Amino acid sequence: MSEPTYFVTEAVIRNLKKQAERRFKGVRSAHMSEAVAAALGFRTHAALRSSLAGRKTTEATKPSNRRAIERLRQLGYNPSEDLRLLPELDRSYSPFSTFPLNSNRGVRWCGWRNLMIAAINAGMEQGLFGLSPGEDWWPGADPQNNGGAGGQYRFTFDGDLPAVVSVSAVAGDELSIHVLLAPRNDQVEAHLSSGLEDGAAFAHGWLERRLGAWLMDGGEAYSCKRALQARLAAVDVNPLGYADQGSFIG
Repeated sequence: MSEPTYFVTEAVIRNLKKQAERRFKGVRSAHMSEAVAAALGFRTHAALRSSLAGRKTTEATKPSNRRAIERLRQLGYNPSEDLRLLPELDRSYSPFSTFPLNSNRGVRWCGWRNLMIAAINAGMEQGLFGLSPGEDWWPGADPQNNGGAGGQYRFTFDGDLPAVVSVSAVAGDELSIHVLLAPRNDQVEAHLSSGLEDGAAFAHGWLERRLGAWLMDGGEAYSCKRALQARLAAVDVNPLGYADQGSFIG
């Protein structure tokens, strides 16, 4: 199980830069690019670009306003010490409060995490979606029209367990993903299922893609039949270019 990490795409970098430009005016575009790169733990914007060469995502540190401010001062600007150019993503956010990232990684969380990661990986491998905003390629998807229709796909979990997945794009370029393990028949759709009445395990979660690429913490739903709980929690599955835990943004 990896520690929480942070991955960015070219689109994420552009979105972060736009946020920073709205919050601190009068900075040359090239200089703001340098500040964003510094915030993400890179010495220069060129180094950040190089790390993305030939790749969809690259691993970075979560945004640091302290590093961004230091870089802007090196470039001749005078931002205030408490300027928040970028969201630091060290906690989760609801409309009314913030709360720490979940640190309790028990059997239930691990089972949810593993089923979600396997489903996301399968969708990417089947070419149905990507990790950047608007990369929705399943039949019926329409990023220009509120995401269009949702999609369905299937994969095999842990070698021999069939699973069906429902995916839809929602506001903010997030993906809503429902997974049903061992569905009772081929007609059951994960997002319309009745959980354990229709399968052996059910999971739902959100994949963030605008401010980074991660599986959101805090918005999960999970149920699993007792006989499979330990097995699902023990499966070794790693995310393909995104983090397995990050801020929930409500």
